Amino acid sequence: MDWLLLGGILVGSLATISMNVGKGIQKMKVHVLVKRSAVFQAENRRDFLIWLSGVGLTASSAALFSVALKMTDKSSIVSSLAGVGLVALIIFSHSVLREKIGFLEISGGFLIITGTILVGLFDVNLSGRQVYSSSGLFLSLAIIFSFFAVLIPYSLKTKRLHGFVFGALVGTLIGLGIILADIALVKVEDNLLRQFTTPYPYLALFFAVSALAVTQFAFLRGRAIEVVPCINSFLILTPIFLEYFTFHTLLLPAQYIGILVIVVGVVILSSAKERVMG
Repeated sequence: MDWLLLGGILVGSLATISMNVGKGIQKMKVHVLVKRSAVFQAENRRDFLIWLSGVGLTASSAALFSVALKMTDKSSIVSSLAGVGLVALIIFSHSVLREKIGFLEISGGFLIITGTILVGLFDVNLSGRQVYSSSGLFLSLAIIFSFFAVLIPYSLKTKRLHGFVFGALVGTLIGLGIILADIALVKVEDNLLRQFTTPYPYLALFFAVSALAVTQFAFLRGRAIEVVPCINSFLILTPIFLEYFTFHTLLLPAQYIGILVIVVGVVILSSAKERVMG
């Protein structure tokens, strides 16, 4: 067993647990934001502070993700650990938020976790250093933004698939942040401090802040048990997709099967509680 890889897996697991439980806490008190400036009044202050603690817990995951990336050789390994956080979220949603969990939720969550395990279990260490392609990055970003340019207007117009679309957008933004953080480390040969001399950590921070804002919008209309699994799934899929174009990294067939299993799990989970917004 590669102890550095094991350490990276443990730190990455802690990162995704912090991110997911933090989002669960945000979901629990997100409606306090509707009160705007009144959140500072005595009757709303407690709820606002609880929501803020969730934001802090989620934000702390960024530093943990950065450390985990340094300890592993591919960002897809770190992102695939999102299934660990999903388990924590399911437990939190059921025990704290009192959200009901039925057969479809359990089935979808099980498939997502199974796919996550396949992606991580069959990973093979890179034989050499990663080579960064800026043109590949821009091409993949164009594909991703085109995808959401169609889905977002559809969801807003039809008032359907809200949890899936905006959960997927949040996961994609976080995934972009992870791949940009990985690019920063590749550019400076894994030096944690020197990475801040490149623009990539700051772009990653921009996507992280954007993800936080979109998360609140997603939570206002969707359940945590629906939104967060979609966040996790696209958090996994985005770095895998970007790695192919940016670093020309190919996965094993079993890992692509894992990706397919994850997608099926997302579809099942989303169809279980698809909402028509009133």
